[in-house]
Amino acid sequence: MVDETPIRVHKNLEDKGIPFAKDQAMGVYSSIWNADDWATQGGLVKTDWSHAPFVASYKEFQIDACEIPMTSDLSKCNGDQKFWWDEPTVSELSLHQNHQLIWVRANHMIYDYCYDATRFPVTPLECQHHRHL
Repeated sequence: MVDETPIRVHKNLEDKGIPFAKDQAMGVYSSIWNADDWATQGGLVKTDWSHAPFVASYKEFQIDACEIPMTSDLSKCNGDQKFWWDEPTVSELSLHQNHQLIWVRANHMIYDYCYDATRFPVTPLECQHHRHL
């Protein structure tokens, strides 16, 4: 979610043999890279290097998660303890959130690897099991 608007959904499809990151530590990373040969509408839009250097900044960035130091035991976040993300009300998007996601994809998404037959001649397994709007 960005500003309470869903921008991506990654469903747990372990029952279909697709790995899901639920029992491992995760991190947040950000980068800017030149992908104008594939990610910019199939290479049609080229990077305008006259605008360099490119900078990304984040304001009021919050992560609501089970925090553990890098050297700690992950069991702190497993077991009997319950977190907000375990609640049934957040396991699916609401009707309004689904409409927001459709709008985001239609107005902002320019690349979806599930439809990139050049880079992925065989459709990735996770793309075969969920609906792409």
